[in-house]
Amino acid sequence: MGFTTILLFIFAAADAKVLKLTNKNFEQKTQASRGEYSGYWVVSFCNQSPRCQKLQGIMGDLSNELKRTSKGLVFANVDTENPINANLLERFGIHDTPTLIFIEQAHFAKYSSRTFSKSKVKTFAQTHAHGETFKRVPKPKDIIEETIGPVLEAFAGFVFFWPVQFLMGLGLAEMPARILWFGVLYVSGKTFEETVYNKHCSKKRKKKIKKSRIKEEDDDEEEIDERPKKRGGKETKKKKGKDKRESKKKK
Repeated sequence: MGFTTILLFIFAAADAKVLKLTNKNFEQKTQASRGEYSGYWVVSFCNQSPRCQKLQGIMGDLSNELKRTSKGLVFANVDTENPINANLLERFGIHDTPTLIFIEQAHFAKYSSRTFSKSKVKTFAQTHAHGETFKRVPKPKDIIEETIGPVLEAFAGFVFFWPVQFLMGLGLAEMPARILWFGVLYVSGKTFEETVYNKHCSKKRKKKIKKSRIKEEDDDEEEIDERPKKRGGKETKKKKGKDKRESKKKK
């Protein structure tokens, strides 16, 4: 048995302690979104790059080293190159590799340091990601969303974009764009013209309103002045009629 085979055997034994998670068994194993206790999970998102391979070796060493001293710690790995795990990458916002997260009671925290040394990863795991910002674990997509969602997106793309492709084939795809552009310019010009016109007319309207109010007030004052006169006239006629009757009675 050569030296290289011994090293491969050691790394294989170390990797055996690191669980492999996929989109299918992630929620079942970790209970991440439910918050039910299934251990304290240290999950790495890695590919086949040298940095990722180094981190996986550190994870295997720590899983054996902390198995007795730190109970409840579970080390796992997610393969970012596997297309099945695309939903997991989107769910936890994984954009770079390697990325290390800590999951505890429906919350997770990302490893903020860019150096993945054994001592730093060990303190990250033992202190339960102390000093890092925790976020709520997003809920996984339903089976219906995962299966029907892509079909609906493809159908919507076919329904809404095939006319554009048809027009492009005929060389008429530029015409709707030009019509739309001129329509936007026409509407914006109309709105600008209306605003200017309204500002200009608002001054004239204010003046007219003031004049009409002044006329109304003058008309009201004239009516108030005329009412007593009319009443007085009626009273004088009544008095004259009474005087004539009294004079006739005396005679």
